[in-house]
Amino acid sequence: MAVVAEQENEQEKGGGESADSTPKVDLSGLTGAEKAAILLLALGAEHGQAIWRDLDDEEVINVSLAMSRMGNVSKDVTEALLTEFISQMSLSGALIGGASSTERLLAEYLPPDRLSHIMEEIRGPAGRNMWEKLSNVQANVLANYLKNEYPQTVAVIFSKISTEHAAR
Repeated sequence: MAVVAEQENEQEKGGGESADSTPKVDLSGLTGAEKAAILLLALGAEHGQAIWRDLDDEEVINVSLAMSRMGNVSKDVTEALLTEFISQMSLSGALIGGASSTERLLAEYLPPDRLSHIMEEIRGPAGRNMWEKLSNVQANVLANYLKNEYPQTVAVIFSKISTEHAAR
């Protein structure tokens, strides 16, 4: 974490500030494990526990090792890292969920047998018909999909799915 110490020294000398008084912090010297460690420290135990649970042993060791070596992390470094994270998320545009995007994401991390089991649970039993499956689609996703359909098409679909779901 020499980068953090150097940046703190530069800021104490009055350097590293932009015209709008937002500190300029160079995060390029931080490893992925160090960035993850800072983010997880910022999240704290309560909000970070779901992430910790999903890490494998090697990842936990790498992030924990980075945490144990970093010492104090300035507010400016933390804010810059959070800003970088948010910026990267916003560059990708809107997040689009769905069974296929979920499966592609999980395929990156899970063994095929575990992925298959999880996707079966998400998709539901194969015996369900299309209308039952549509009844399980989130209301806002279904509405967004149907907004460009003819009113007659929407009426037919609403007549086939559960009344509670159609009313939303």
